[in-house]
Amino acid sequence: MSCPPGINDLALRRGNLLGGVLSSYCFSWANKKVREVYYPTFTIAHPPGARPGITINPDSRMAWRPYENLIDGELDNRMPGRITGWMRFFRGSKRPLRVTFDLAGDFHEDIRGKVIRLKNSTPLDRNQQLDRGGTYMRGFSPVQRGTVGDITAGLPLGPWTEELAQSLMAQNEIIWDETGLTGDEREQRRQEFAEDYRRHIEAGDPYYSHASYPYIEWFSETNGRVVLELDPSQVEVLDTEEVAPRREKSPRELVEDQRKRGEAMVSFLAGLVKDLSRENRKKGGDGNVTGIVVG
Repeated sequence: MSCPPGINDLALRRGNLLGGVLSSYCFSWANKKVREVYYPTFTIAHPPGARPGITINPDSRMAWRPYENLIDGELDNRMPGRITGWMRFFRGSKRPLRVTFDLAGDFHEDIRGKVIRLKNSTPLDRNQQLDRGGTYMRGFSPVQRGTVGDITAGLPLGPWTEELAQSLMAQNEIIWDETGLTGDEREQRRQEFAEDYRRHIEAGDPYYSHASYPYIEWFSETNGRVVLELDPSQVEVLDTEEVAPRREKSPRELVEDQRKRGEAMVSFLAGLVKDLSRENRKKGGDGNVTGIVVG
């Protein structure tokens, strides 16, 4: 990905597996502000064993990743547009940290409107792997308010079908309309994605709304980005009574969901870029930040 001329960039690419929307953002901090530029593109699949999400620094700046510390928990999306729940995290000899959740947004389509239960039969403190003293959960707020990122149990929505391909293409068209993609370039992309979709249909591939394994991400007002990447055995989808009838979302609503997730990441990265710029100035630099983050 390349960003427009004149932008000294921190670029982000993020997206879902098997044909979903991949959003790209460019940031400039040269003029003490962040500029966002949206580019629609697509991905077919990550390589075997690869997982989406940003590769992080152990200092938790890019994301908290308390996989090992997780003991158990539940997240509830039965109320449309809201996720509540709780988790407990291991802290060595200390009492487990119990965290409550109040997040804006929905799960991905495989579990939207459901309750999921999380478990880890062998919790330990991530700081042991990082060869640090104390607990990894130091500074983690017991109340997590904020915005949902990508939350999925990694369940397939079924095989690729013509109906699914039409729905994905409708989402593409909405994004292309909004970003002003026209003419030959638009037609070329339309043909490329139609061919990709056809190959998946002929192969009988399963379709995943984001990833083929449990991926839990949120953006906390207190702690920034938090990510849990779990084994399928660690997540159970509960058979609970619905609070509100679940209906299928339209292509426009699905695009809007993706946009909100992207905006949450943009907001998080804007704060990160600002912090990096401040550190750069303290070290005698000009405060400009250049880099790329791929996730």
